Amino acid sequence: MILDSPSFLAGLSLTYLGCVAVWIVAGIAALWGLLSMRHKARRRPVRTRWINAGLSLWFLLAGLTVVELYFAFLYDQSDSFNMTNVSKRWFKRHVQTNADGWRDVHPLSKTGPQGVHRLWFTGDSFTFGHGIKNPADRFSDRVAVALEAQQPGRFAVSNVAEAGINIAQVDNIMRVHLKAGYRFDTLVYVICLNDIEPYVDETGERYKQLGRHAPQFFLFRESYFFNLLWYRFKLAAQPEARNYFSDLADAYHGKPLRQFLNTLDDLQRLCRANDVDLRVAIFPFLHNLGPDYPFAAAHREIAEHCRRKKIRVLDLAPVLEPHLAEGLTVNRFDAHPNERAHQLAADAIIGKLLEDLVEPP
Repeated sequence: MILDSPSFLAGLSLTYLGCVAVWIVAGIAALWGLLSMRHKARRRPVRTRWINAGLSLWFLLAGLTVVELYFAFLYDQSDSFNMTNVSKRWFKRHVQTNADGWRDVHPLSKTGPQGVHRLWFTGDSFTFGHGIKNPADRFSDRVAVALEAQQPGRFAVSNVAEAGINIAQVDNIMRVHLKAGYRFDTLVYVICLNDIEPYVDETGERYKQLGRHAPQFFLFRESYFFNLLWYRFKLAAQPEARNYFSDLADAYHGKPLRQFLNTLDDLQRLCRANDVDLRVAIFPFLHNLGPDYPFAAAHREIAEHCRRKKIRVLDLAPVLEPHLAEGLTVNRFDAHPNERAHQLAADAIIGKLLEDLVEPP
């Protein structure tokens, strides 16, 4: 059984907690036994030598236990692929969803009050807020607060995003909701450059390969510190993880790009048929953004296509690049945008993508 509350224990299993308790009790008993044996054998040097070796081993194991407990109970960070136990526990601690299954404090009602402009944000983990502990720090929620401050009661903003989804799934989510009677006025699709994945790896083989590296030995499978070490070393040596971003950059040529843009056109047609204004924001990969950014051509292709199709578009790369020195990713092992990046994105979205929706004072 995995605990959901309290927050301090969320994500931990009762089995793990039971094993930790037994291990600590056994350790205390072992220490007491070793100290008693050393007291009794203090005049027998050979035996004392072996007991001291046992005590040294005990202190080594005690130190590793303290480290393990730190990563299980106190360490609180996500990672890019969300494969480690500490990252999965981060999700358990910080991600709560509404009754409709979305990470949003407000329910996703089918319709809104008369005169209220319904604005939906959709996308993958960047929009979902992977690595962002407080949803209020996401760009969608910041936009909601800013719009409410400028024109109280006129806008209702919803976050309809999910970690790991791609453009085809975004299109399907909108189709399902519109068919079910949900109505909204503006859809902001925040493109992350890995949204092209279904046209590069149709069977999901890359993730299947990564999944095959899951540890089998119980210590690496069930622990937190040792599990983290396992994945740090294992994934660093795997081409599926090491070449992930370079392979994606190569995908923005030829057939995968055409398929991606065709799906974007399908989404636009769906929105138009339902009187929804589709707008697009392109979020860069922050960890390799800079003068030699490998996805610069991909940004241009998507932005130019949107302009040709009369889709209002905002490229966030020029907005975020001047701030790279501030540190814009969640942590060293999680390349998702952090709170500062979300703030910058929100300001740009309000000022450059949605400014026409706000009536002048």
